[in-house]
Amino acid sequence: MAFGTLLTDQNGVAFYIGETMPISLLEKRVLNVPAVGGEGSAQDLFANDGALRFVFVNSTGAQAGGSSTCEFLMLNNSTGRWQLNCVGAARTVNVFIFGYQFQPVPSWGIQINDAQGRCILTNETRVLRDVQNLGDPSNVSNSGYNINQTLSGQWAVAPTMLGYFAGVNNSSGQPMPVVARFCSSARFNGSTTQIASGYLGNIDGNASNATYTNYRNRITAINVARY
Repeated sequence: MAFGTLLTDQNGVAFYIGETMPISLLEKRVLNVPAVGGEGSAQDLFANDGALRFVFVNSTGAQAGGSSTCEFLMLNNSTGRWQLNCVGAARTVNVFIFGYQFQPVPSWGIQINDAQGRCILTNETRVLRDVQNLGDPSNVSNSGYNINQTLSGQWAVAPTMLGYFAGVNNSSGQPMPVVARFCSSARFNGSTTQIASGYLGNIDGNASNATYTNYRNRITAINVARY
């Protein structure tokens, strides 16, 4: 930039770069999710309309290892809408939806327009920031469904699949396939957030030919205190 004003956060990251639109908070939802197992309770979020969105989720509840509490974002092909499948204990689930949108003009403050005169950033815009990747793909004990970290404050994670379990239960005489998907989870207890994995489906200890597959990926998290 040859001249003008450069707006940055405390880390020196620019809020706006020429000919771009910042990713900002579109909506925050608070869901009351019942206790449910298996594939979970489906919570409707938004239409599959082609608009680019970034979703982060956390929930309230106790922090402990081995819990099946998690959330997973998936497209319902029957309705053409994205939904959040939540499994585990009854809890409050916070959903933070980010994306690109023109901003409402504030009654006072800073307003930045693009070349067409459309407002793209104001002092009230809550820009997506402080994104962190947790886990180490080169370390199987700290990647995929093995990630288990506790962070100070309230954090949310991008719903992601971290691995799966597969096996066959022959106890009834008729072979029954058993499948479970490990998914990311963020549980906030009022002071700290445990970021780990839970699972959709069922993990059967009696299943034969049981296979655990770890995707050895990372979990993306944001500090949501500002949202």
